[in-house]
Amino acid sequence: MLGLITGSGFYDLPGLEESRTEEVPTPYGSVHLTLGTWNGCPVAFIPRHGVSHRIPPHRINYRANMRALDDAGAGAVLATAVCGGINPRYGVGEIVLIDQFIDMTHGRETTFFEDEVRHTDMSEPYDGDLRRLLMEVADSEGVEVVDGGTYVCANGPRFETPAEIRMYAGFGGDLVGMTGYPEVALARELDMPYAAIGVVSNPAAGLSVEKLSLEDIWGVLEDVSTPLHLLLGGAATRLADRW
Repeated sequence: MLGLITGSGFYDLPGLEESRTEEVPTPYGSVHLTLGTWNGCPVAFIPRHGVSHRIPPHRINYRANMRALDDAGAGAVLATAVCGGINPRYGVGEIVLIDQFIDMTHGRETTFFEDEVRHTDMSEPYDGDLRRLLMEVADSEGVEVVDGGTYVCANGPRFETPAEIRMYAGFGGDLVGMTGYPEVALARELDMPYAAIGVVSNPAAGLSVEKLSLEDIWGVLEDVSTPLHLLLGGAATRLADRW
């Protein structure tokens, strides 16, 4: 089974067959998973903010989500992350296969190992095989992607200041978002292959003379929904024979 976690603007899977919703209990709370078959692949789907976009980034129950996918039998997870672009080479609508992260969050539950000493290696936090698979899909489907980028996870729910963005750029950040961590670290703790697709919805604070409205951002996400679904759907097709 393939786990899918999607961010802002992406709340369903077009063409999902045999769709059903199940409540999966975990030690961290219950999670509603949408289960079905997509492009011949069994999938378990979670819209990260809820179907009505009501859960703010710092209140998402990341541990419950990841544990529910693991308990449901997900052998890998593909996630999307809507981002601000820090790297000036990344235009609005750019799709980036993230390969590193910088954690700037605070107050989140970030590990399954609260009562024991467990040091999890983070040399390659995003699974290289899944990223290569996504590159193959991109090539075959004619979807332009950037292979590799460093994602800075800010706490939110507020947006960042221009001074913070300058600091993140100095750290080597290419993208900034609010939801990619601790999701990626929890996946590593579960030994679950995980890949994240960053979608640049707007330039980060201070990098554009124009102030984008929320309507502008939603418009970008609508425009990129087709290539994003081609990427995810193509990956599901190629992974179908694994499960």
